[in-house]
Amino acid sequence: MARMTRRFALAAFAAGALLATPAQAQWQEWEADDELGFVIGAPDAPVTIVEYFSPTCSHCAEFDADVLAEVRADYVDTGKVRLVMREYIRNDADTVIITQARCLGNDAGVAFIEDVFADQDAVIAAANAGKLPGKLIEIATPHGLTDRAAFDACHSDLDIRFDMVDVQQSASHYRVRLTPTFIADGKVKPGDHDTSSPEAFSAFLDKLLAKTAPATN
Repeated sequence: MARMTRRFALAAFAAGALLATPAQAQWQEWEADDELGFVIGAPDAPVTIVEYFSPTCSHCAEFDADVLAEVRADYVDTGKVRLVMREYIRNDADTVIITQARCLGNDAGVAFIEDVFADQDAVIAAANAGKLPGKLIEIATPHGLTDRAAFDACHSDLDIRFDMVDVQQSASHYRVRLTPTFIADGKVKPGDHDTSSPEAFSAFLDKLLAKTAPATN
């Protein structure tokens, strides 16, 4: 994909605003090997689901624990479905959490986000008490980020911030306003019945997979 130039990205980030409408109209989806979201699953899976999530969103945590965890073995691990998790920043805590997740890399970053979801109430309490760095270092330690110096370096890494700006541009393109929001078959799909339970999500994925099946005579 043709991304924003770094100079333009820096200007957008410094302004604290999303890109203007003309730039949004030029936005294109990333190729599988150039994806800026956190990827779970094979790049050549016939179905790709994009989830816009916030690490402090309770519904996102519920989807991760109650739905995705139950269907992952049958759909993602088997190469049928590729899930792309893209952050949608709603508050300062989200920004801090994602800088650490991106610093860890894709696989460790996904594991870190899942651990943040699992301990979400304590993470939010720590953020409200001004103790978020210590809590996140505790969660990130098993994944390789173990001290405040590393935490601060990740938080101030401009390349990470540039990537976050690009992801926010994609959210603006799809007019994401709530989390979780999904992109399936190129269409925007807010969290609804289809994503409310393992059974409903499995049925939804089966419908998408059926569209990719080769026609038979």
